[in-house]
Amino acid sequence: MTDNNNIVSTIDRRRFMQLLAGGAVAAGLPLHTSCSRSSADGRKAIVLGFDGLDPTIVKGLMDTGRAPNFKKLAEMGSFLPLATTMPALSPVAWSSFITGMTPGGHGIADFIARDPKTYMPVFSIYENTPPDLTLDIGDVHLPIKGGGPVNLRQGKPFWAYLTEQGIPAWVSKVPTNFPVDETATKAIAGMGTPDLIDSYGSFSYYTSDPFEHYPDISGGTVQYVDVNQNVVRSQLLGPVNSLVTPSASRQDPYADNVKVPFTVYLDPEEDAVRIDIQGETLVLNRGEYSPWVQVQFDLLPVLGSASGIVRFLVKQLRPHFQLYATPINIDPADQAAPVTYPQEFGAEIAQDIGPFWTKGLPCDTKAFDYRILNDEQYVKQAELILEERLALFHHQWSRFSDGLFYFYVSSTDQDAHMLWRNMDTTHPKHDESDARFGAWIPYLYERMDEIVGEVLPAVDDETLVLICSDHGFAQFGRQFHLNTWLRDNGYLTLKPEAAKKAETAITDVDWKQTLAYGIGFNGLYLNLKNREGQGIVEASKVAEISARLTRELQAVSDPETGERPVAKVYQRDEMYVGDATPTMPELLVGYTPGYRNSSSSVLGETGAATIDLNPWAWSGDHSMARDLVPGSLFSSHKVAKGRPSILDLPVSILEFFGIEKPEQMVGSSIFRS
Repeated sequence: MTDNNNIVSTIDRRRFMQLLAGGAVAAGLPLHTSCSRSSADGRKAIVLGFDGLDPTIVKGLMDTGRAPNFKKLAEMGSFLPLATTMPALSPVAWSSFITGMTPGGHGIADFIARDPKTYMPVFSIYENTPPDLTLDIGDVHLPIKGGGPVNLRQGKPFWAYLTEQGIPAWVSKVPTNFPVDETATKAIAGMGTPDLIDSYGSFSYYTSDPFEHYPDISGGTVQYVDVNQNVVRSQLLGPVNSLVTPSASRQDPYADNVKVPFTVYLDPEEDAVRIDIQGETLVLNRGEYSPWVQVQFDLLPVLGSASGIVRFLVKQLRPHFQLYATPINIDPADQAAPVTYPQEFGAEIAQDIGPFWTKGLPCDTKAFDYRILNDEQYVKQAELILEERLALFHHQWSRFSDGLFYFYVSSTDQDAHMLWRNMDTTHPKHDESDARFGAWIPYLYERMDEIVGEVLPAVDDETLVLICSDHGFAQFGRQFHLNTWLRDNGYLTLKPEAAKKAETAITDVDWKQTLAYGIGFNGLYLNLKNREGQGIVEASKVAEISARLTRELQAVSDPETGERPVAKVYQRDEMYVGDATPTMPELLVGYTPGYRNSSSSVLGETGAATIDLNPWAWSGDHSMARDLVPGSLFSSHKVAKGRPSILDLPVSILEFFGIEKPEQMVGSSIFRS
């Protein structure tokens, strides 16, 4: 989804210029320092963002005594469902939290958007830009000026209004904050942060079994290896080397990737291995994750290298060797792209608690979906992530004194996605799940309750505690193929040569005959004339076609269950305001709990079925009608507003510090009726 050249360009542009000029300090360049003056009255706002924290689940745990700190906070102030955005997706809702704007203002309407000229899916959170100036020496191309990753979220972050007034703001892991925003006092990038190869997360899997096949795998690479006298030799794929002219080889798709070799020695008697990689030796038992390993990918001698961190898991030694490697994360102590502000903050944290996941969504859901990881192996990874995130919380919390403290946890979202079927006995794939992990989601909520217990003693007249989530959760047992439905109902037309294909891609669509198409989890675009590259829908026909689509989609019935997969179709112009609104989908399809748009349809594809079983481990979701998956809101101060929204929270936090509502924000204070 992204160009994987420019992160590496950013790395080496920085190091190359430091070598030329001796670094900013040596060159006499000014260093930006953030304001850390205390707020005038010493007030504190402590905001915990627990992604996907579902109000029904947390209330059930409160009622049974398993979430005593949540209950104490609710009794101290308020506990209410929190209205979310449409779509009820993390980058959309958290962008509204950050800016106080609807998607029409901040510009993030889904994980996936589309290029209106080509119709191709694109990542919505950030994009890479090419350098403005390069120094070309033969096959070597050194970026000198400009280029690199750019955050696509528009609008001013609410914490910038605080730091401008001298109020400190610590912002840890908030989504859609890559490259990390420099308006906070201290910040760590969150959801949207890529791995080192500039993907949303690409694992590596090594197997000696020639009959293991993953023809449609995404989110990782499979490498077939040989075991010779209990020795395996292979390599870790790093970033594409954008500093040299691309290879002309078509035989090796990874010819341009920088590689790090490693050797695995299998114990002939025990279920254990030794891994040697770049001078480091690891000894691992079967089923055990390694600690973080720092790896350096050399791009050019002396001038450039990229540092990453990776963990290994030995899945099996015999009869076939199987080894898994996590996506290579950007090393927080030696950053290839901006993941902390200030940059040295990452090294400070790593020195105190060790290396940590920097990839925006840390858990490897793709490896789990494709059964490279099983339930137990996924949960072991989830445990590592949870404990690491708690260590990060303690590190930040122990150093915070006043101003804003925001801390985000992704586990409550990612693990609910992947382990919902283990907990939900009505899920179609419950019988295939591992019963040992049926209680994992409630356990996670109990761990969040521990964090709440740590911040509660800070509450006083000058301290506000808010706990919020961007949405709730529901079962995802059956999938609705939106583009297949559009095709079968005359809204989307395929090219004649593609009409007989069992599955088609976005490139198979005949745009001169197409009225509407789906891209993203909830987006339904009209093929609008003068906006889309080959648009045919006149502006005068938008209302008519939108009304017909709304009526027909809401009437669809699942012949297997009798349920309606589409609960509500939302009209964009009734919900969004802002300059970006006209570029966004005219309709937002809100699914019924139990249903979701299919992964293939998210990318504009069609298939044979309109509705069928969800085949993935990803079994819980929230891309349903927003009114059916509200988030959670806890406040240490009484909430006066009857139906608070995530759009209200930045207004309320600023008001607490005595700052008037900025013009860009559309919400209102939750502390006023």
